[in-house]
Amino acid sequence: MLTRAESVQGLKDLRQHLWERWWLPHADTLARTRLEKLHAQGAMPRIALVKQDCNEDLYCCTRGTPLAEMLRSTLLRSGPVALFTQFRTQFVLVRAEEDPECAIWKEKARDLRWCPEEWFRSFQDRVPGRDYGQTEFAVSVEDVDWSAFDLVISVDVAVPARITRRFPQVVWAYYVREVKAPSYRVSLQTLLPGQDLFLKQNFAPRFRRGNAAHVVDFPYHFHYHGVFLDAFQEDASLWCGDADKAGIFLEHHMRAALSDKELTVLERFGPVYSTHHAAVRHDEVAGKAVPVTTMEPEVLAQLHAARYFVKMGGRNVFGTAMVEAIACGAVALGDPHRLSHRFLYSRVLSAESFAALVDRLERLEAEPTLLAAARARQRALVDHLCFRRPALELVDACQKVRARRH
Repeated sequence: MLTRAESVQGLKDLRQHLWERWWLPHADTLARTRLEKLHAQGAMPRIALVKQDCNEDLYCCTRGTPLAEMLRSTLLRSGPVALFTQFRTQFVLVRAEEDPECAIWKEKARDLRWCPEEWFRSFQDRVPGRDYGQTEFAVSVEDVDWSAFDLVISVDVAVPARITRRFPQVVWAYYVREVKAPSYRVSLQTLLPGQDLFLKQNFAPRFRRGNAAHVVDFPYHFHYHGVFLDAFQEDASLWCGDADKAGIFLEHHMRAALSDKELTVLERFGPVYSTHHAAVRHDEVAGKAVPVTTMEPEVLAQLHAARYFVKMGGRNVFGTAMVEAIACGAVALGDPHRLSHRFLYSRVLSAESFAALVDRLERLEAEPTLLAAARARQRALVDHLCFRRPALELVDACQKVRARRH
């Protein structure tokens, strides 16, 4: 007899299956058609993606830097790449302002106790592994003509209310990058000063709507399958068909925890790749580690070459790396209990132990049709939930903000 927990999970699985089988194809066709129409009409909004010079993530370059070079300049993650491949978007790096609404970054020091404030400020003077700081490319918020954009998206609030109120024709939106930060919880209920929309980062199917009117489900990893092929069009090393993919790309925390014996077992399935933290370089001048990012040419090529991406063990994660891997063409496997968006793991891709992982890999290798079906499912989910649906919901939310003003 099933336990109550097993019965509840069974109902969730059935609901998810019906949503994928009947609703997703219909909804995605409508979304695709509407996006194509917006492109054809030249109606895609002009967007600025903005970050402060004390932000230890995303790009470090001047406005107008070519897309491939901009992505290579990232300090850590690839970020919402589809904003640049599918919208008319520019990246703007600004100097940190002292207005209270622009101090979300301080919560990482004060409330989350990641590092002292000085650690974040030090990125203004020197980026680890580079001979320059972000201030070299940053501009004052006073010197940007924000009227050139229809929508401005801040990674944490980067443009203060005293500036945003001067441009009532612009829609102002923001991420709180760290979902554990107090400002994230506050923003689910009410907007920070000077802002119109809060980008929540979630991308799961919704069976009950619960967002406030100002909240948009819009992933930080705004990706679709093939997004990096669009971004790095001249990089032939990324063009690897599904039939030619081989091996496994391991989430870096998992790679660190593997024994030599376990690694040898995985090598039966092809090359084993990772951004394993033991390979992190160290900047003696800055006194900081220099992380290996997935936007480095060799690592991005490995992601596109790998047949599988695996996350097991270690801390729970949001799923950014997994979505990025699926966008690169890999099939993601692992422990769903370590993932916020566990629906991406079907039963054949779920493994809570190393022995189960090996069993799943052996079965997928032995049954090409099963592998193809698992691959198609994950790509369909990422394309819809991490790109097409949030793209249209952002466009619609901007239109509603403008309608309220008029």
